[in-house]
Amino acid sequence: MSRSRRRALITTIEPVDGGVPTMTRCISGLLEEMGIEPVFAWYAPWSQHRHLSVPLPAVPLGRRPGSTIQAAYGNHEGHGLGCWLPELEFTHYLPRRGWRELIASCSLHLSVTGNPLCATPYARLGLPFLAWVATPWEADRANRVAGFSGPRRLLDRHCNAPVLRRLERSVLRAPQGRVMALSGYTARALEAIAGRPMDAVLVMPVNTAIFHPDPAATVPWRLGFTGRFGDPRKNINLLLAAVRQLLDQGRPVELHLAGERDRDVVVPLLEALGITANVHCHPPLAAPQLAALLQSLDLFVIPSHQEGLCIAALEAMACGVPVVSSRCGGPEDFVLEDQTGALVDSDPTAMAAAISAIAADRPRRQRMAAAALAWVERHASPPVAREVFRRQLTSLWPESVPTPVEVG
Repeated sequence: MSRSRRRALITTIEPVDGGVPTMTRCISGLLEEMGIEPVFAWYAPWSQHRHLSVPLPAVPLGRRPGSTIQAAYGNHEGHGLGCWLPELEFTHYLPRRGWRELIASCSLHLSVTGNPLCATPYARLGLPFLAWVATPWEADRANRVAGFSGPRRLLDRHCNAPVLRRLERSVLRAPQGRVMALSGYTARALEAIAGRPMDAVLVMPVNTAIFHPDPAATVPWRLGFTGRFGDPRKNINLLLAAVRQLLDQGRPVELHLAGERDRDVVVPLLEALGITANVHCHPPLAAPQLAALLQSLDLFVIPSHQEGLCIAALEAMACGVPVVSSRCGGPEDFVLEDQTGALVDSDPTAMAAAISAIAADRPRRQRMAAAALAWVERHASPPVAREVFRRQLTSLWPESVPTPVEVG
């Protein structure tokens, strides 16, 4: 790792599976194209790294928060940091000494995150920063909060939530910060909180060298969804109930779910609905294997309660697959009625009817497939993302971004 290159610190979440790590890899690649070295930092969750944080009972024992260093997103420097009092979520990104030292070691400061809170260290220290945000804080965690115990809900209502709301507003209103939203939906939601326009919309670009159509691979009536389908926010019950209705109507439907490490999480639901033989569950897949699965789909279906964008749906569209989605936020930007797919209420009968109307009408399905591919080419291509990112980065650190070389 060369210290002669400029270093950009990216605050994010722990590198696991999901949309935020996909976004983080994208920004890492764009920085590398510019000759900038990405460095990553995240709050190491108490549930997985108990030795790094200091909960209330351990404070009198003299423990202090720790950190760990590892390779991340290739061979880049990655730091997992603990915190004081992890029970209080607002402590996770407060700029204690470990954060300050990391921030001081880098000349550019970015945040790539599900919600704005990862940019808290920069906002609290009054530093220029560029944040790429997928969704507002409250929408990002609403379904998780519903599963809290009674005491934890009480703590959240009267302590965590009020402070976290203030931190979110301080990040979004920071005069030295610039915020890129992942979708038009996200931009509008963040603007309502901040009371100001967001600085840009950066739609996650799709790697069309990997995700591209293969019409010969399409299996009629094969449906798919990819994402952490064990997450309550994904509302997988809605899709499974729609599949049950389609089977009752005599439709030859099969469903493929990918992206959840604990695949057994849906087994009781499949057994209760009697659809075990019709649903195939896959773990998180590498991009080439995911592309092969998406190319085989007739339709991609989003049943979620809330999505900042749904990157997997854009990858499906790049493979020429129309999308049926609940009205859940981000997908409403690209699921255009009777063009790229269909939007439905969160009702299994409505979802089953929309799926059937497209899958049973092959000319209509093919027209939608072409429109879905065209939308990605216009709005979610790497050149479009590169230009948006370069423009925002230059606005904060003009001396750090090389001028593009004209070719030809």
